Amino acid sequence: MERFVQKPTFIQPIVNCIVHHGEVARFHACVCGIPAPDISWFHNQQLIKPTKNVVFHFDEMTNIATLIIVDAFLEHAGQYICKATNHAGDTVCSATLYITNEGKIKFQSVLEGDPAIFSCELVAWPSPTVLWFHNNRPIQKEFRRRVHNESNMHVYTSSLVIDSIKEKDSGSYRVMAINTEGSAESTASLLVSLREEQDANFLSFLRRSESTHESTESLVEQRREMKFRVDLRCVGSPFDKKSKAFRGRTQSRNTLMRTTGKKPTSPNDILTC
Repeated sequence: MERFVQKPTFIQPIVNCIVHHGEVARFHACVCGIPAPDISWFHNQQLIKPTKNVVFHFDEMTNIATLIIVDAFLEHAGQYICKATNHAGDTVCSATLYITNEGKIKFQSVLEGDPAIFSCELVAWPSPTVLWFHNNRPIQKEFRRRVHNESNMHVYTSSLVIDSIKEKDSGSYRVMAINTEGSAESTASLLVSLREEQDANFLSFLRRSESTHESTESLVEQRREMKFRVDLRCVGSPFDKKSKAFRGRTQSRNTLMRTTGKKPTSPNDILTC
């Protein structure tokens, strides 16, 4: 009597997976067949071998085949194939792993009158609807505020451009993406600096710098004008004793000579009297 066999059949195939850079990625498939099939996994047509970072197993009790990537990076993105094989034949199912870099909107500090751009990137399937909010109010398109949406396969980029920033544009901005599978959002703040404040701060800085410079110059000039007095007590004649003009003259031991002059400005200056 021949043993009954059945070709493998996927009751639940693997589905597309979207994870952030460095997160765990999982694929699950439910497959039946008699005898129990052997499971093979492929990444971009290449057979996957188990490692510390990539593990897989098949539970014969639940008929669930699982592939786990502990730390999913950009090199793990791409097509994955689950192949089930037994004596009766084989069957495959496939799905795609998308890795996103968490392209969230970021804090902006902009000078009044300049433009501001908030941009985010996301991976979604099916196609999402993207909404922008300012202080929890939906942003209405106008001549100063524009929204640009682009897509490449399942990767979507949405940008909010605000021209000629005004003080009233400051606050909290939020972008939300919604599809039938769920929603995701990101929030950031916009700080607007007024030009009057910037100009006032700059002028104040210049005044402080000029005042400091003038004070320094004044101090230097005062030091240059400082004078000093030296009392010299002469012993004997300070003049050439052989000079005919002064021959015969005597000088008192108590005679004082006094000189006044400017203080030397460097060690190399010579004081004469």
